[in-house]
Amino acid sequence: MVIRGRPRGNGAQLADYLLNEADNDNVRVLEIRGTAQPNDLKASLIEMSLTSELTTSGKGLYHAQINPAYGEDQRMREEDWQQAASILETELKLEGQKRAIVLHEKNGRTHAHVVWERYDHAKGKMVSDSFSRLAQDRARKTMEQTFAHKQTPDRNVRRPEMKRALTELWGKTISGAEFVKESLLQGYIIARGELRRPFMVVDQQGRSFDLVRQLSGVRTREVRERLKREELKTEKQTIQEVRDWQKKQEQRQPEKIRIKYQLSPKADLPKKLDTPSKVKSEHQENENEPLESKVQEKTESQAQPGDWVKKYEEAQEQAIEAHREREKEKMVREMKQQLERMRERSRERER
Repeated sequence: MVIRGRPRGNGAQLADYLLNEADNDNVRVLEIRGTAQPNDLKASLIEMSLTSELTTSGKGLYHAQINPAYGEDQRMREEDWQQAASILETELKLEGQKRAIVLHEKNGRTHAHVVWERYDHAKGKMVSDSFSRLAQDRARKTMEQTFAHKQTPDRNVRRPEMKRALTELWGKTISGAEFVKESLLQGYIIARGELRRPFMVVDQQGRSFDLVRQLSGVRTREVRERLKREELKTEKQTIQEVRDWQKKQEQRQPEKIRIKYQLSPKADLPKKLDTPSKVKSEHQENENEPLESKVQEKTESQAQPGDWVKKYEEAQEQAIEAHREREKEKMVREMKQQLERMRERSRERER
């Protein structure tokens, strides 16, 4: 599960984004709480954001997204989404504030947008958003326990490795295109971010990180200068593509992979033990030989059933790993072709 949120203003613009059906397969307003017009999302968000004029802050709203993992979103009922929003608002200290919940469905996957009014009418000031990242993380853990979802790892144990690799590549390369290409070969995809985080890096698990923070001793302006001419996909697009690819791998049947790579049990794996009935039929051809000795000879000359199963499973795992490697190579080739086209267009512009 992933939870992201931040303060913002302009309720009218946010309402247009939340109600945009062009970018989603389905949009549904699940709840509007505490506003004067509970049947009108846009009017409600404008009402919630106007209270910012009572303070020096221009951000009267807190907008958060709740994204369960693949498959787990399908088990979420309406009351579950509302309970998830309540868990998050408790951690953010926004209990009782005006609230709206909108569900977006895209490519068969559902996630929730939750918007709160930040202005506390009783205290006459904005609810603080300090340490909201920690609050989001606490809420995520509570939700995963409450809804029996898969636990998200607390930290990326490979992050130091990623930071060393990217810093080394930054020092070795000269142009932005070369850095993007070499990073991809190492399994890191450079994407375009937003606002104060202009560039992001997405790993093979679909997790994104601020690129500048992964480059030791490198400043944001240096990264902007080197990558300013690169045509990069957005962080959201890149994450979606990586996760779609992962989903396809998970759904692929092992038997189909075995067939695709021609891993025939007869050709590549030990034969099963002959059955006693088959041994008996062979024994009938030579009645002078005791049946017990024939069975014993057959058993000793063949592998044990447990060994056969183990070897079969090992070959199956190798097939799956080979498939993943080929898919990765295919993705790298496609990115190389795209980078070459981008480099060619850049040369044409320079001419």
